[in-house]
Amino acid sequence: MTPRKLALSIFFASVAINAILGIIALLVGDFGDIQGKILMTSLSVSAASVMSLAMFPARERGLLGIIPDAGVALSVAGFGLLVILVWTEFREDSFARIVGSTLTFAVTAGYASLIALATVRPKFDIVVRAAYVLAAVLSLFIVFAIWGEPSEKYWLRIMGVISILLAAATVSIPVLHRLSRAEEDELDELAVELEYEHIYMDRVPTICLNCGAPGISLAEDQTYECETCEARFRVEIPA
Repeated sequence: MTPRKLALSIFFASVAINAILGIIALLVGDFGDIQGKILMTSLSVSAASVMSLAMFPARERGLLGIIPDAGVALSVAGFGLLVILVWTEFREDSFARIVGSTLTFAVTAGYASLIALATVRPKFDIVVRAAYVLAAVLSLFIVFAIWGEPSEKYWLRIMGVISILLAAATVSIPVLHRLSRAEEDELDELAVELEYEHIYMDRVPTICLNCGAPGISLAEDQTYECETCEARFRVEIPA
């Protein structure tokens, strides 16, 4: 079983468990501490599976080096630690901070893996790179806020500015991806148009106009292709 299939299997199993627990809570009406912990555990497994699945495309395409692999590992570790935190009586702040820091870096890796899938023109690449930098800086700010005691007045404002810039870049990337794809499609259409020659004749050709061979065929785009020399041409017969 591949890692992707394993993550999908775990995800659907956890979704089924969540649905069963939700139905039990509605019908029985008595949702105790144990049921809550089971539900939290299942939700954690679902979240870890979703985050891992989000990073698999970039991982399979070899994008961003080790970041997708590290993101998958951080997702599994972070939500695994969260499950331990739910089921144990740990009240130590440092353990909760470790969980929060691990999940922060996991989300950052997942975000980077998703935007890495966007295909943009070189002139728009600066937007994607800026998103990488902003996401990394914001994650560091969040982790520092988890472990330290920053000045609330200025720290939150700086994080707000970074978040706004990151949101602007995130919204722009899909649009730039679509524009870049549209430009590529236009270039492909132009290349196809340049592959054949326009020829004006008074009747339908029966031989190749390039090499004279009789083996020519009519393609779906109404262009003739020679089986011998592979020449392509479009014939237009005046009315």
